[in-house]
Formats: sequence, C-alpha cells, structure tokens
Amino acid sequence: MNCRKSIFKFLGIAAVCAASAACSVDDADDLALVKLGALEKEFVVEADANTFDIDIYANGAFHIERIGQADWISLTCGETVDGKGAITAECEFNEGFKRKAGFVLCSDVDARRDTLYVKQKALVDAKIEFANSSVTVAGAGGESTSPIETNVPFEAITVDIEYSKADNADWIKSLEIVDSESEKRSLVITTETNTADEIPRSAAVSLSFTDGWDETVSVEFNLLQRTAKETLGRQITFEEFRQTYATNKKVDDYVILEGIVVSNTKNHNAGENPQNTTSKIDYTMSDRTVYLETYDGKYGIAVQTASAGDNVFEQYDHVQILIQGASGYLVENPDRYELRNVTKAMVISRIAGSASDVPVKEKWMNQLTDDDIYTYVTLKDVEFPVRKGAITPINEGYAIGTNADRISKYPLLVRDINGDDMYMMTNTNCAYRSDGTRLPYGSGKISGVIVHERFSRFEWRDGADPAEMDDDPTLGFIGRYQIRHQTKGDIWDNMQNSVEDSFSALLTEYRYWNPDVENKVQKPTYGTNGYLTHTYQEKYTGSASKEYLQGTYQQHMWGGGTYEYLGPVGNNASYIFGANFGNKNGIGIVIDPSKESWNPLMDNLVSHNPDGTLEWCGPYAADTKYVGCGTGGWTSNEAISTTSGQINYSGSTGLRGKGNVSGNCYTSFANHFWWDDDTDRPYAWLINFSTEGITTSHISMQISVMNTQQSFFSPRFWCAEWSLTDSQAAKDDSQWNLIGEYTIPDVSVWSNTLYSSCVAYKCINFELPQEILGQPNVYIRLRPTSDLCSDGSDYANARLNQSKSGAALAAEHSSNLEYFAIRYNK
Repeated sequence: MNCRKSIFKFLGIAAVCAASAACSVDDADDLALVKLGALEKEFVVEADANTFDIDIYANGAFHIERIGQADWISLTCGETVDGKGAITAECEFNEGFKRKAGFVLCSDVDARRDTLYVKQKALVDAKIEFANSSVTVAGAGGESTSPIETNVPFEAITVDIEYSKADNADWIKSLEIVDSESEKRSLVITTETNTADEIPRSAAVSLSFTDGWDETVSVEFNLLQRTAKETLGRQITFEEFRQTYATNKKVDDYVILEGIVVSNTKNHNAGENPQNTTSKIDYTMSDRTVYLETYDGKYGIAVQTASAGDNVFEQYDHVQILIQGASGYLVENPDRYELRNVTKAMVISRIAGSASDVPVKEKWMNQLTDDDIYTYVTLKDVEFPVRKGAITPINEGYAIGTNADRISKYPLLVRDINGDDMYMMTNTNCAYRSDGTRLPYGSGKISGVIVHERFSRFEWRDGADPAEMDDDPTLGFIGRYQIRHQTKGDIWDNMQNSVEDSFSALLTEYRYWNPDVENKVQKPTYGTNGYLTHTYQEKYTGSASKEYLQGTYQQHMWGGGTYEYLGPVGNNASYIFGANFGNKNGIGIVIDPSKESWNPLMDNLVSHNPDGTLEWCGPYAADTKYVGCGTGGWTSNEAISTTSGQINYSGSTGLRGKGNVSGNCYTSFANHFWWDDDTDRPYAWLINFSTEGITTSHISMQISVMNTQQSFFSPRFWCAEWSLTDSQAAKDDSQWNLIGEYTIPDVSVWSNTLYSSCVAYKCINFELPQEILGQPNVYIRLRPTSDLCSDGSDYANARLNQSKSGAALAAEHSSNLEYFAIRYNK
C-alpha cells in the first residue's frame, strides 16, 4: 500500500476546517473493515524546535482536518505498509507560552474519525502578579495607575468585572495594562465620578490568562471608589461592632472593621459543617468561615462569607472590611459574635502577614472567658489522655472518606494540669485528620481558635429536634468552650511524644487486652496496679447461671470492635482521601516494654517494627487474618488478599478503607449484661487499683465508651462510683461514692441513623476525690443508673427488657469500654 505524501501547516480560524491534505491508499477497494487511528492520542514535546513521528494505522483513504489555529506545526503524511504508517510532525521553536494543536484523522471511506493533540512546552511560563488585594480610587473619578507584573500581552488577558450593586454598575470606563518590554507594567483604571456623598462603590475585578494547555493564571482584587466627599466609611472597633451592629440584622452604615485573620481555610477546620439531615452535611461552611481577631487578641468575630468564592482570606492577613450590607449577630449562651453574608467586594484592604503578627495568648483552660471565643489561643500544660487512635477515630463508612455524610466532626478529649478538660474539634473533611500520624503521648501546648459548639451525638434529650438547639443551650452541650486547630502544627509542634514526658503519671491503664487467665481478670497494660473485670459473674451474682466467661482467655467479657486505625482511610480513588486499604500505619498503640506488657498468648497481635519499636496491632503483626500483613508489613492496596479481614479492610468490598478494627484485635472490652430484672439492679465494669504512697494535687480517671448494639436497647444513663470495697450487694450501696454521671451514645445504623447516634467512642474525663489517696485497694465501678435505653426511634424511650428477647439479662444489650486510665499529677 502507498499513501501520497502531503506537507501542510495548521492555519486559519479556530474551528474544525476543511482538509488541508488528503492521504489515499491505491489498493483499498472493497474493504471489509475500515481501520484508521493513532496509537497515541496526545503528544507532549519540548519548547525547542523538534520533529517526531505519529504512528498510525490506516487501510483506506483519509484526510486530516485541523482544530484551531496552529501555524507552528507542520505535518507530513508518510507511506503506509500493511495498514501501518506514520505522520511526521515538525514543531517550530516556542518562544511564548504553552500551546496546543489539535487535528482529526477523517476516513474518506466511512464516518470513522480519530482526534489527536500535540502540546508544546513553553520557554517561559505565563505570569500575572498584583501586589494589591484592593485598589482604592478617587470619588472624583479619572485615571488611576497601579504597578503590575505580567509577561502576557493585555490583548490576551481576560478581564471580568463584577459590580457589587447591579443598579450602580458600569462606572469603570476602562481598564488596561500598558505593555512594555519589562514585566513591570502599569495597570491603568479610568472611572466615572461618584456623585453620592455617603455611599462608596465597589467591584470585584479578575484578570486571567489561559494558555494552550488550558492552564490559567489569574489575579483578583477589589476596586473601591470613594464617595463624592472622598470617604470610604468610618472605621469602628470590635467593641463598637459588638455593642452597635451585632443586632441580628443587616448593617446599613458604611463602617469598616479591621483585624487579623487567624483561621486557615485550606485545611477545612475553620467552622463546623452543619448536619442538615441525618444523611446530609453542608461542607461549604468550613470554606466560608473566617476567624478575625483584634490586633491585641482581645476580641474575635466569626465571619461567614456569602459563598466559598467570597472567602479570599489567607491566614495572618491584615484586613479591612466595609461591612455595609453584611449582617451582624450576637449568639447567646455563651455570647459570641458573627458577621454574616460578607462578599469579596467588601474587602477594602488585605495585606499578607505572618504567624508572628498574631498576639500570643497562652492560657490554662480555667482562664478562658467568653471574650476568647473566635480568637487564637495556646492552651498550656495539656495532654491527650486516650492514648490510641487518630484525631478522628470514627467509622469512615459513615463519613466523607467513603462519600457518606453521617458524621461531620469529632470531639477529641484534652485535659490540663489543673484537672480541667475540653474537646478539640476536627471536621471530617480536615486535610490531615487521618493521615497516619500518631497522637503525642506526652504533654505540652496545643493551639487553635476557641469556639462554642454542640455535638448531638454525645449529649441529647428524648423527643428533641435539632431545630431546638438554638433555643435550648443544654441540647448537645459538651462544654462551654472547645478548640479548633487550624494547622497540623497546632497539634503536634509543641507536644512531647512520650507519656513519661508529661505533667501526669499513669497509675494504671488499659489500652488493649492483657488477660490473666488464671485469675479471670484483665491486668493493666501499663504497670501492674490492680485489675479490670465485669460483675456479671458468680462471685457477685451468687448464681452460676448468671455468669459469662469467654472461653479462650477466661474473661467475663469479650473483644469489641473499634475505629482506632490511624489512616489513611477511604475506599475510592475519586473521593477526598483516595483509596487506602489495609493496615499501613497501625492504631497508635506503641508499647514501652519497660512499663507495658501483654499476655504471651497474644504475641501474634504485637507488631515488631523494623525500627525496633513494638506496637499493638501494627502492620508487622504476625496475625494476618485480623491485624496486618505479617512480617513483611503493608505493601499496597493490591497486595491484600480479597479474603483478608485485617484492620481497615475486613475482606468484604463494602468494608474496605473504613478504619475498622475487629473485635479479634482485642482493643476494647465488651459485655451485654447490664441489668437484672429479678433484682432490678445493674451490673458494672469493676476496676481495682492501689493508691498507697501517692500524694498529688490532682488525680483523675479517663474512659472511652460506646453502645455497640446496632439493634439498640443498650443502657443510656450511667454513673461512675468509687469505694474501698468491691461488694455489689444492695446493703453496701452506701459505701459507694458518686464520681459523676454520664451518658453513652448508641452506634449508628445505616438504615436508621439518628442525630444522637454515633460512629465513634465518647471519651470522658473525671476528676477524682483526694479521699482515695493512700489506700491499698480502691474500686471503681461504671454502671447504668437505670434500664432506660433507645428502641431506635428516639434517645431514651424504652426499657432494656422491651428488646427482642423481652429480657434485660440477654445477649443483645452490648456496651463497650475502649479505654480506662487513672492519672495523677507528678
């Protein structure tokens, strides 16, 4: 076969045009099947002049049509042999920006077409840089000149102008960039006269250039024109805003608010994303929220922009906002101030700053006041007491990592040296929230913006509706203050990694199973002080029929599942965190063999890492059925057996990438038996320890709990008590002293997710009384205060014995204890 050689260049208008050249095959008569196409569809070449071949297959006559104008490339159609040939492309030297030529191989025999593109790199990259985020021009109008840096001819730049008020538009007469040999050029803006004495006017201006590869460079700025009196507005203080303009309505006065931005929009943890329905979250709120504080750090305001595109603010920016047209709000209990519906056209000045511009505010938790809300604060002498899991230890199957919208944030427990505690809030779309990084075990400082938020999944009320949260300050209440980190460094940069480097010492701790088979109790994982058990056993019930004993490890409980995997998580490459299967980074339980221990019967759950560290359920654990990948460690998603049940995988396609940790990993303690209908009394977790020789200013207890029965009917209301006896007899109830009351959330169910259900454990801190010090045996019991529970339709609307079995004492009321520790200040 032979094809006529044709040489042609790409000329003409930017459209598909008639053939510039045709290629024919002499012996192509009576073809049974027409073949035409290129082996590759896109070619990227250097900026230098070059020549290359495009391999094609063709067994019939065809012609080439061009897409757009490209006189810098010429094509030579060569010979075809046995249906294979080549087109030689010759590209000229590119002195300009990235460019692209497209052409189509079109069959002359049938309708077959194949589109190809050649992309040529650039000698220089397109550049448009403008130092000002806003330009202010005179009310008298006329010409205004500002310096701008660009190498793009003005005729190639797209200018978009958005006037803040449609009924007062077109007052910009002209806008142009004066071209020159240098990149330093002049932006010249000509405006009409503003005849209004009191009303300035503004417009958002965008200058952009898109190269041949469809890559865009752009700058945006606000253009503000003063009034006829040459004013923009009156500058006000935060105090005046709070007193005069936070009236829950639109601001009519032309007043200017000035401050420093302390939030970081890019990390998606500025502002909570509202859970609009049980299966729908508005993720734009974190993209629209800006925390603005005074230069002295005394006051803060939450700014909500009208859209995500209106949030042009960067962390540390020094800004001035003309707030006329926005709305000021006072939100009560506690008092906090918001400015809503701010547009980018209201920004009259925005100058980049740095972290050093933010005033240093280091405080203990008990020093926080309502004035600290929406300001950036460093909390000193703090620790994350629950030493396991990521900052969002959740079931990712209900979260954004798997494209689900059933939990929007997670509150992580933080406590300080004075015995106070609060929660650190993290949005589920936060960029670094489950990236495989272990929590710091020691103490130090964390930073962030102080907020007040509710969390319906930790605290709720029977019969409540989310709409009531605005009027009922107790609904979803998890403390007066919380803290929102803005960068990863806010959490990790100033914290110690070792628990030994903390202001507190561990008296006893349970992070995983350490069964004492002989005595049928759990031993501590840290130290040797005491034991943990459950009171549903003959020793406390007096009846052999009222006892549960797990066979393998002889415990009055069984292993419960958790969501402690450090990440990364996600089950689809197109989702926010990608597809991440298997146990790559463990669950955050690094073991110090000098202080911590495990039962040798469970050696296969301990990961002997290449760096010499030991880790419970790490990727190098020998157990490959439930934990990791064995001594080779994690390799890749594809290397995992489809039958593997390991952490963050579980074999089934529906469970991959969801951060699950199987009950066979023994990272929580579970029991079904909580209420005896015969005696109308509860059963309990029972923990023993000694405090002999301990003197301290603060001693405390931390627990992590969740009801894991997906058919509901697990106890809702609980209390923690202490005693010097382990007796569970009614006659000895007076010897038990109340530590505190608490609630335990139910695990969420996909088919029936409630506002009050949760796919994460709830961590709680309790300050313990000084009376327990110096005792050889102290007992703590964690027990239900009643048999109230949920039947799945409300928060606490049923009794345990109304479940399927019709009995409270049945294997369908599971509640788990994920973590327990006693700490005291050194």
